[in-house]
Amino acid sequence: MNLFSSVLVAASSAPAVPTGEAAREIGPGFAGFVATAAMVIVVIFLIRDMTRRIRRVRYAGTAEERQNELVERGRERQAASDEFPPRSNPGPDGSIRFGDGTEDNDDGPDSGQGPAR
Repeated sequence: MNLFSSVLVAASSAPAVPTGEAAREIGPGFAGFVATAAMVIVVIFLIRDMTRRIRRVRYAGTAEERQNELVERGRERQAASDEFPPRSNPGPDGSIRFGDGTEDNDDGPDSGQGPAR
């Protein structure tokens, strides 16, 4: 019973509150403030960098999905265009060329054959 009563007395007694100069010395002080402020600044920069990197990964995934979708559309169009006659395709100079552009029958200045005779 003696142990129990000593624990009760220790738990019930209020700690002494420091006053005056002793109260001012309790706490982290200016060094603690500087360390906390530096930690907050570092965390803000890390969060911004992480957000930027996550956004890039998300955009890259979306762009890759879009690219795959466009490739699939192109394959479908290629398969569909093999069944029909070729459409006219404008050349780099704006002139209209017929066919798929594989044959070179252009005698213009961009053909590399020199002046027309």
